[in-house]
Amino acid sequence: MQSLININKNSERCSLFLFVLLIGALSLTACDSKVPNQQQVTFSGPMMGTEYRVTIIKPSAHEDALLENEQLEIAILSAMNSVNQSMSNYIDDSELSQFNRLPANQWQKISPDFSRVISEAIDISIISGGAFDVTLAKAIDAWGFGPDGIITQRPSAGDLELLRATVGVDKLSYQGDSLMKKVDGVQVSLSAIAKGYAVDKVALALDDLGIANYLINIGGELRASGKSADDQSWRVGIEKPHILGGIQEIAELNNVAIATSGDYRNYLVIDGQQFSHTIDSSTLMPVYHKLALVSVIEPRASTADALATAMMAMNEKRAWQFAQDNDLAAYLIIRGDSEGEYAVQITKKFEAYLQ
Repeated sequence: MQSLININKNSERCSLFLFVLLIGALSLTACDSKVPNQQQVTFSGPMMGTEYRVTIIKPSAHEDALLENEQLEIAILSAMNSVNQSMSNYIDDSELSQFNRLPANQWQKISPDFSRVISEAIDISIISGGAFDVTLAKAIDAWGFGPDGIITQRPSAGDLELLRATVGVDKLSYQGDSLMKKVDGVQVSLSAIAKGYAVDKVALALDDLGIANYLINIGGELRASGKSADDQSWRVGIEKPHILGGIQEIAELNNVAIATSGDYRNYLVIDGQQFSHTIDSSTLMPVYHKLALVSVIEPRASTADALATAMMAMNEKRAWQFAQDNDLAAYLIIRGDSEGEYAVQITKKFEAYLQ
C-alpha cells in the first residue's frame, strides 16, 4: 500500500504493528517498512505556531534503537528551534525581534541562517516586482495576522498610508553578516519563508546523520528525500480549497520540496467580510482576486515557500505569467464565477511530478 501525505491535513497510514513513544514533548511512531531490514519512524508535534511531522525510513531497530531515536529527536528539534529562535517575531529576544526594535541606520550582526533567508527574500522580492516583501510586518499586524492578534475593526486608509513609508526591501541595507534599516519604523516578517527554511535545516541535519529517506512537513511546507516505506517516491496530495481534506491532485516527490499558499484557511472576518492573510504590498490590503491556491516545487523549501507566497499576492493572470517567465513548477487553482467552481492551471515543469 502506497502512503499518501495530504500537504495541508497531514495523515499517515500504517497497517502493521503501531506503537507510540513519547520523548519529552515529541510524538514518535514507528512501523515496519515494506523494504526488508528497514523501519519507518515518524516524529511529530507543535512547532513555529503550527505542527510538524518528520517521517524517516531507516535500518530496522536493534538494541540501540531508542538511543538512535533520541539522537534523531535532538537533531530535528534543534534544527527547528534554531530557526524559530532566530526568525520568529513572536519571540521577544529573537534576532528578528531585536532587529525590529532597532532605530534606523544602526547595523545588526546576523547569524548565517538569518543572512541566507534575508538574502533569498530580497532576491525573490526583486524578481517578483515586490509581490513578496518581508517588510510588510506592520501591515500584517494591522490586519490582525501578526503577534498583536486578531482585530475587530479594519485599519483605515489613513492608517495604511502611514505605514507605506516603512514598506519595501529598498528600505533595508544588507551586507552579508549585517542588516540595517534605512527608515525608522521598518519591521520585518519572515513568516512566508522561515518555515520553509526550517524544513531545509531539518533536511540538512538528517543528511549529516546519514539519513537518505525522509519526508519533512512543517505547516504544509514539505521536502522529500529518497524513497518512502514502500520503496516508491513520496506521494503528496494537493488539497481542494472548497473541501478541506479533499484531494485535488497527487504529486510524486523525490529530492525536492513543495510549498503551498492559499486564502481558504487563514483569513479574518470583520463585519461579515472575509479578508485573506496575504497582503498586497502595493495597497497594504489583503489580496482580493480569483486565485485560491498556489503550489510550487523547488529544490529548497525556503524558495518554494517564498515563491508560492509571491504568486498568491499577485492576481491569477500575473501569477501565471510569472510562473511562465521564470520557468517554475507551479500549480494554480482559480475560482470560477459560480460558488464551488474552480479551474486549474499547471505549468509543464509541474506536470512532470503529477501521478
